Amino acid sequence: MTRPWSLRGRLVRRVVLGASLAWLAGVGLAALVIAHEMSELMDETLKGSARLSLDLYHHAGDAEGIGAVARSTGTIRIVEDGREVSGAPWPPLGSDGGHDVTGWRVFRLSDPGGRLVAEVGQSDAWRRDELVESVGWLVALMLPVLLAALVAVRGAVASALRPAMRFAQTVRSRSAQDLSPVGEDHLPVELAPIPQALNGYLEDIRARVEAERQFATNAAHELRTPVAAASGQAQLIAAGLADAAAPERLAGALGRMSHLIDRLLQLSRAEAAAAGGGSSDLVRVARMVVADLGTPVLFDDGEMETLAVSADPDALALILRNLLRNAADHGTGRPRIVLSPDPAVTVGNAVPPGASFRHGMFDKSADSKGVGLGLAIVTRVARAQGIAVDYAMAGGTASVTLRFPREPGAPAA
Repeated sequence: MTRPWSLRGRLVRRVVLGASLAWLAGVGLAALVIAHEMSELMDETLKGSARLSLDLYHHAGDAEGIGAVARSTGTIRIVEDGREVSGAPWPPLGSDGGHDVTGWRVFRLSDPGGRLVAEVGQSDAWRRDELVESVGWLVALMLPVLLAALVAVRGAVASALRPAMRFAQTVRSRSAQDLSPVGEDHLPVELAPIPQALNGYLEDIRARVEAERQFATNAAHELRTPVAAASGQAQLIAAGLADAAAPERLAGALGRMSHLIDRLLQLSRAEAAAAGGGSSDLVRVARMVVADLGTPVLFDDGEMETLAVSADPDALALILRNLLRNAADHGTGRPRIVLSPDPAVTVGNAVPPGASFRHGMFDKSADSKGVGLGLAIVTRVARAQGIAVDYAMAGGTASVTLRFPREPGAPAA
């Protein structure tokens, strides 16, 4: 199981780490620059001290003034006519200029005649101590800047995440029964898709709950009549008060109730069929539905042996079965089914004057023997499968055309 983690904590840690690394890199770069500049400055100091030492010794003729210079700049060696006037811990040098001797940085300078030589040196340890002290003061001065940056980063991250935290608290405090839309205001564009998607889910859930509630109400209402009729006939028969037609009326009431229950089961299976996917052979499925229908149907397959369509086979069979059953129950002639290579299929039949399509659940005419679920099932499953449904009423004929999305790579009709 993944351990819970905090977005704010992770952001703060990563930004602080990045700022700290940048600070360290800056301090390191500054230390390199300081070391280079200090080395050049110290070399210039050695050169100036060597020139000053030559001048002092040349005019004074002794090493009295040299000691003062040595105390302020480092160790000094004076050589006159090959004779060492003041000594130094490094070996004598043979040429003028800066030299790196073991443990020392030395600058040698001789007068134009070559009889007087001055060597001024600074120990590496002293130069290193001076550099460390300078870098230490740099770090000491820059450390408050780093601490201030860390505090500013923490505050900035908290402020930037405050709208998201408010949104999370709002969602956390909502009741599970509250299906109203959540607010989308004051959220950054990166988080805006979250409430938008959530509101879409809530709207879908709310619509489904309302549909289920309405379905249960209508189903109870529709079942009440055949159940009451069957119960009344059964009571008359049990009491011996029924006439000869009572068993037939009881069978009729039970048949209507069975038909209603069958349609309700079809509607519940429509949800599962709607979730299916894949492709099917429209010609084959249509032939199977026509063969199983038990009602004469005029079938025009357009002389096609196969016709692949993007639809689940069970969902397609459920749609065609309901359309043909509706055409047979409410039409006045033989239902007709026509396939075309678009791909599309049209189911139609002649209808009496004043006939109309009824798309709502349990929506039916007063003299209808159906339950008013056929077109509701067709609409629900077709929409889920991406099938376009066109209803037409013209010339005394009602027709329903299903237009399927074209299979990938299929040639144009």
